[in-house]
Amino acid sequence: MAHLAERVFALLSYLQAGRPVSGRELAARLEVDVRTVRRDVARLRDMGYRVESAPGPYGAYELRAGNTAMPPLMLSDDEAVALVVGMALATARSGLAATDGDPARTALRKVMRVLPRPLAATCRRVTEALTASPEPTVSVDAGLLATLAQAIEQRRTAVLDLAGGANPEVRPHRLLLRRRRWYLLALARDAWAVYRLDRVRSCALGQARFDGHAADAGELERLLPDRRIPVRLRFEADAEPVLDRFRNEEPALVPDGPGHVILSARVDSLEWAAMLATLVDRPFTVLEPAELRQRCHALARRLSQA
Repeated sequence: MAHLAERVFALLSYLQAGRPVSGRELAARLEVDVRTVRRDVARLRDMGYRVESAPGPYGAYELRAGNTAMPPLMLSDDEAVALVVGMALATARSGLAATDGDPARTALRKVMRVLPRPLAATCRRVTEALTASPEPTVSVDAGLLATLAQAIEQRRTAVLDLAGGANPEVRPHRLLLRRRRWYLLALARDAWAVYRLDRVRSCALGQARFDGHAADAGELERLLPDRRIPVRLRFEADAEPVLDRFRNEEPALVPDGPGHVILSARVDSLEWAAMLATLVDRPFTVLEPAELRQRCHALARRLSQA
């Protein structure tokens, strides 16, 4: 890696791994000697980066937080593809919104603009070939999430402006993305409560501080009970096509002889389970509940009249 600019940026990328890295390891990665690594570290320091080093044969370099400069690109090719794919999925599933549009989508466009052309072309091919499974998430404001996250980190109270007109002052604990909705778990008047964030119009940080607190899993289940319906079906099919159709319903499959599987899943409605089962395009038998069999027969009658 003879080109100086490439080498220095690569060195900075290695240092951003979040752990101390020895001079010998850096030299091996950059295909240079240890003395060249020392000179390149000095160049980074001249650029304003806080690179600290420990002396001795077991010494190492470490990049400290607080740098104000940003190089043109600090991602490997694989990291850039992973970032772009993650942001592309966020545009389809996160439900985040802002006053100027979808923040995930606009952020993705900005990242694509600063990538080198060959890498941008690779990322564009991946995103154009990607089809995210339909998981419509109820929209929430990205600024609301940021404000509540600040309250959680700083252990500050927050005043919520609810759609119904109430304005409770709460002690935020966690943000939850569950079954395609955003929620806030908080203490309100010393009792645990859950608020749907699509029903929170705005939020203001309070001045009061509070001690840390925690809610156990049982308390969360009580506040956010899972009202989905458990179903079990036996398919004359391999696992792959069954999993493909039921991928969003927490499927569990058990082999039941050659070419047969038993599916256990949880669905929002029996009508939806019947529809998914027909999409597998293989014979199946309803094991439970019995009401699902009735829904399948009703669906068959409707389809036969189409």
